[in-house]
Amino acid sequence: MERYEKDKYETFIFDMDGLLVNSEDIYFIGWKKAFAAYGLQVDDAVLASWNGKSAMSCEQYIVDTFHDKSLYEKLFKVREDYIYEALERGELHLLPYVKDVLEQLKKDGKKIALASSCRKKRAVAILKKTGIYDLFDVMVNADDVKHVKPAPDIYEKALALTHTPKEKALVLEDSSIGVQAAENAGLDVIQVIAEDRFDPRIGKILKKDMSFLL
Repeated sequence: MERYEKDKYETFIFDMDGLLVNSEDIYFIGWKKAFAAYGLQVDDAVLASWNGKSAMSCEQYIVDTFHDKSLYEKLFKVREDYIYEALERGELHLLPYVKDVLEQLKKDGKKIALASSCRKKRAVAILKKTGIYDLFDVMVNADDVKHVKPAPDIYEKALALTHTPKEKALVLEDSSIGVQAAENAGLDVIQVIAEDRFDPRIGKILKKDMSFLL
């Protein structure tokens, strides 16, 4: 990003999973292990489609498919245990340029917010383990809002907490659902994602990594 473009914004709002850390791969494996633990199978394409979606969406699929309201919490526990074990083993790591970008934004006097559909407890654990927790001024998670992405609530709350007008905030997202949420909030958004996952019907600006912010 050219310097003058970067200086247009006061606040940079980041998604977490798949943008800052490689957690989406771990989440996918976690779901597979959870279903296998109960002798169940779900198509990989379905599990992959859950990236960026809320826990409520996943729960609804499980209830509709297996007709068991208690099953979701059982599966969720197996998955969460796997995620925390993977975190302790160092399998969750920052994606390229993430820490450099966050530190540079701090040096530039920018406000940095997290806006993630991830539950706050897990988000805090991941950010602390990967060494970037203290670089965020504000965190907004699924626990903090009534409606999750693609509703605009998470981004609207991040704006309120950082006291930022819409035109002074830039959102960085990887998922199409996240892009929709940012646009529903009336915010500028850049999708940072591999080209083969980019959907031009949803995302308007594509970057392959966050080096453009340096």
